[in-house]
Amino acid sequence: MTKTRIISGRALGACALMAAAGVAGAVIGLPEYIARTAIQVAESCLDAPEDETRCRFVGGPLQMAGAPVFLENFHHAFLPTSAKIDFLDAKGETWTAPPQTLTDGATIPPIFAPLVGDRQSREYLMAAALHDAYCGVGNEGLETWQTRPWEEVHRMFYEALIVNGTPPQKAKLMFAAVYLGGPRWDDPERSLEGVDEAALIEEMKWCLDWIAENNPSADEIEAWMRKREGALKASIVAGPDYADTADPRGQ
Repeated sequence: MTKTRIISGRALGACALMAAAGVAGAVIGLPEYIARTAIQVAESCLDAPEDETRCRFVGGPLQMAGAPVFLENFHHAFLPTSAKIDFLDAKGETWTAPPQTLTDGATIPPIFAPLVGDRQSREYLMAAALHDAYCGVGNEGLETWQTRPWEEVHRMFYEALIVNGTPPQKAKLMFAAVYLGGPRWDDPERSLEGVDEAALIEEMKWCLDWIAENNPSADEIEAWMRKREGALKASIVAGPDYADTADPRGQ
């Protein structure tokens, strides 16, 4: 996220702000201008004030129609959605789950289910359907399939969880699970294919403990993953240095 650079003293900055507010206020009103400015610097929907152009669903609640679909290697049914759902994230970008998106309402990798808990609560369903539209099994024929980078898709899932009413701490746990165990397409350098399942579970346990103790931001959770991926791929079994994992730059 690009931040405005301070190029002069406090007084000049205040004058510039008032001038900008005056021009904008003539068109949209000062309170609305301030709200829009605030949301532009919000890191996520958790931080964003109410705004009609950010952090909201268009459509919903989730509607399912049609016969259940059973996919290979899955013992449960998937259901197709019957209506389009759009989601506007913290940046104002639109994400879409088209009609006929297959979803089981449980986008969390199965290996992490015992750690994360219930994966099919009502507060997860629309976020799960959106995530499935971009990378869920059975949706390879959708126009949305893997059209955005995997990191952005998993981050969208977190934002949609927050807006859908998932408690922030729970949303962070689910985001960490998807980020660590979810698909990573078009990015062979960061692929975790071949990493031992037991090692992934152990890493997830460490991450969940860290989230519970420190309540990190989504950026800090991503930084955790970047720092730990090398050890995972090298089969190095070593607990994290908790004091060195909260750098959101991943450096």
